[in-house]
Amino acid sequence: MALDAGFVAAVLEGIAGTLKEVIERVEISELRASLDVLQSRVNALRVSIEPREDRADAESCEEPVAVER
Repeated sequence: MALDAGFVAAVLEGIAGTLKEVIERVEISELRASLDVLQSRVNALRVSIEPREDRADAESCEEPVAVER
């Protein structure tokens, strides 16, 4: 059974939000930096799979996300 892309994008959005909360509370800068990279990758994955109409709405209200490679 395949999952709906919109559902997966919503789950990834929740994960990114949780990571943001964790990043704000972590005191170790190296761990914070690693979590920040993970959050960026989760955001990039979410954007790449969400339906086009949702993507247009999200791009109008979110900050740009830098992805490290």
